[in-house]
Amino acid sequence: MPYRDQLTVESWVREFTEQHPGVATEISVLDKDYTSAPDSGLVIVSLRTASTVTYIHVTMVDDTAKWIVTFEARSESFDLDAEGVARLAHDLSTLGLLCTFLQDKTDAALRPAAVPEAS
Repeated sequence: MPYRDQLTVESWVREFTEQHPGVATEISVLDKDYTSAPDSGLVIVSLRTASTVTYIHVTMVDDTAKWIVTFEARSESFDLDAEGVARLAHDLSTLGLLCTFLQDKTDAALRPAAVPEAS
């Protein structure tokens, strides 16, 4: 599966950041298990104003690969001023765009190739 291949996901993330030059968050791809497994190819996104561990990964929903965002639990609350909230909102918007981009790439990669009609 293409979404389980670290090099493929890294190329997709690189393509996303090239298409979105204003991305201010740090994005990295980790191959957690180094094998083709459900937790391979996690995309880690560092939020600038919140230390919450945030990552995008694939889960299977009705036998369909779906990219989802996970926000790990925090042990403490945090405060932000208006500027900090604006940066967080921008980061979350970027996270949503990236999740959609990865979903589109996965759907395209899994779509059966069109078979040319015989003449």
